Amino acid sequence: MVVTWIKFIALLILVYIFGSKVTESSDIIAEKKGWGRAFMGVVFISMVTSFPELFTGISAASIVKSPEISLGQIVGSCIFNLTIIALIQLFYRRNSLFKNNSKNYLMPLLYSFFLILLFTSSLLISFKVQILNVGISSVIILVVYILFLHNIFTNRKSGDSAEPNYEKESLKKAVISFAVSSVVIIAVGFYLPIVGKELAVLMGWTDSFVGVIFLAFVTSFPELIVSVTAAKLGAFEMLLGNIAGSNLFNIAIIFFIDIFYFSGDIIADVTDNNIFYIGTIAATMNLILFFTLFRGKVIRTAFKIPLNSILILILYVISLGIIY
Repeated sequence: MVVTWIKFIALLILVYIFGSKVTESSDIIAEKKGWGRAFMGVVFISMVTSFPELFTGISAASIVKSPEISLGQIVGSCIFNLTIIALIQLFYRRNSLFKNNSKNYLMPLLYSFFLILLFTSSLLISFKVQILNVGISSVIILVVYILFLHNIFTNRKSGDSAEPNYEKESLKKAVISFAVSSVVIIAVGFYLPIVGKELAVLMGWTDSFVGVIFLAFVTSFPELIVSVTAAKLGAFEMLLGNIAGSNLFNIAIIFFIDIFYFSGDIIADVTDNNIFYIGTIAATMNLILFFTLFRGKVIRTAFKIPLNSILILILYVISLGIIY
C-alpha cells in the first residue's frame, strides 16, 4: 500500500510541475500569436488536461464494463471543475474573476451548460438507436461539440491584455515547452487513474465514491493545477476558458468512450439515477457562473464572500450527499 501511495503522490507532483509549465507557456503563446488567453484555455489546455477523463472512461467502459463508473467520473469531474472556480474566487478575492465581461469566455460557459444539459436529457430520453455500436445520443453530443468548437474558433478574439508581458520570451521555446509539458501530462494522465484505482481497491472504497468523488478529483487534478497557476498569473480568462473547455471536452468524449463499450449504448444502459442528479447539479453550477459573468458583477454576502461561490459549494456538498 505504501508503494502505491508513493506512486500516486509522485504522479501528482509531476502534474503540478508540468501543469504549471503548460499554463505559463500557453500564456506566452496566447500573447505572441494574438489568440487570447480564453481561446488557449478553451481549446488547447482543456484538451490536454481532460485526457485523464478519457482514459479512465474507456477503461471503465471496456474492462470494468460499468456505464455508471465511466460516466460518473465524467459528471463528477465537471462539478469538481466548477467547484475549482468557486474555491479560487474565495482565495483570490482581491482580484475578481468576473471583473471583465468578456465574450471570449462567456460563450464557452454557455456552451458547456447546454452540452451538460444535453447529456442529462439523454439519460432520461433513451432512443435505443445505435450507429456502428455507438448510441445516437453520443453521436449528437459529439456533433454539437464540434459545432460549438467551430463557433468558438471563428469568433475568437485577439490577446486579452493590452500591454505585452512577454516581449523578451521566445515563441519557439514556449511552443516546445507547451508540447513537452502536454506530452508529460497526457502520459501521467493515462497512468494516474490506474494507480488511483489500485489505491481505491486497497483502501476498500465504494464504487460510487471511486467514480464520482475520488476518480473525479484524480482526473481533474490537472485542471486544478492549471487553474491555480493561471490565477497566480492573473490570467483569469485562461482559467475560465480552461474550465469551460474541459467540461465541454469531458461531455464530448462520451462518444469515444461509447466506442469501447461493447455491451450496447452506454448512455441508455445507465441505471443509476444519481448520474442524472449529479449532471443536473453540474448544469446548475454552470448556469450560476454564466449569469454571474453575464452581470459582470459579483453579489457578496455581509461577510464580503461571493454569493455564487457559496451556492456552488453548497451544490457540491449536496452532490456528495446524493452519492452517499
